[in-house]
Amino acid sequence: MHLRPRQRLRTGAEFDTVFRRGTRLDGRLFLLVALPNGRSFDRLGLAVSRRVGGAVGRNRARRLVRESFRRVERPPGPGFDLVVVARAPLAGRGQAEVDRELRERVRRLLRPSGAGGAASPPPR
Repeated sequence: MHLRPRQRLRTGAEFDTVFRRGTRLDGRLFLLVALPNGRSFDRLGLAVSRRVGGAVGRNRARRLVRESFRRVERPPGPGFDLVVVARAPLAGRGQAEVDRELRERVRRLLRPSGAGGAASPPPR
């Protein structure tokens, strides 16, 4: 099942804004870049390069991340634009491991800043 258009980042300008102004949360399987979007729901963008593998590996990586995005439960609150930049090991992992990493990244993102929370955005 595909994500609805309102759940996706669709233009290069949307990706560029998230990359320029977003908070980066590095992980073993992927880099998550997040930016509050002023909506009541999250939107997902995927960046999967050839370093991840051939077409089959890249498509598998996309499917794994999209399914994890659907599964991760977030408390109600402001929405985020999330860009996932896949790393090479992602395509060879199972769904449970991808779910666990995305859940941990989202938990770090939502942690209050005063409690050693998410990384700060890059300087402008």
